[in-house]
Amino acid sequence: IREQMQQEEEKLARVAARLKQIEQESKMSDYDVVIKKVDDLRIASLREVIPTYPEQGHLWEELESALTEKQIKPNGPCLTLYHSDEPEIDAEVCEPVAEKNLAGDKTRITVRELAGTEVAALIHRGPYATLSTAYEAFMKWIEENGYQINGGPYREIYLKPPTEEGNQQDNESLTELQFPVKKD
Repeated sequence: IREQMQQEEEKLARVAARLKQIEQESKMSDYDVVIKKVDDLRIASLREVIPTYPEQGHLWEELESALTEKQIKPNGPCLTLYHSDEPEIDAEVCEPVAEKNLAGDKTRITVRELAGTEVAALIHRGPYATLSTAYEAFMKWIEENGYQINGGPYREIYLKPPTEEGNQQDNESLTELQFPVKKD
């Protein structure tokens, strides 16, 4: 009897999961995606392969420390460029800067021009921990609207970072996601 009950509970769980999936299919997205051209941007950056997305904190600390030491102030919102995804996350943390180089620099920081391109973009309001929901909606939109990702890297622009540094759960965070795209 226990085994039969367990099998029936598993069936119910599968049915419930399928019903939820069906409900989501007809649900309107919480995100508006726009196509836009982004301009070239001079960035100071630090690039490294990291094991998980939240583990980029040490890169930000190193970048911010080097900029502070050189008395360089960013001139726009910071961003992360992702050159590859899991399991080998190739992340490049960036600050937009006016300076062309870091004179006498002995750090791993590079200053370069990030080329402008056409991107699909959306704004995610909420915790970094829920960015996966935005990415899912984004990928669905790109596919359904006849676009393809056109190379990389893709960008996360931190328009309003968490009020407490490192807080992955800040509901007031504002992040713009950008993927270089081309029409099919």
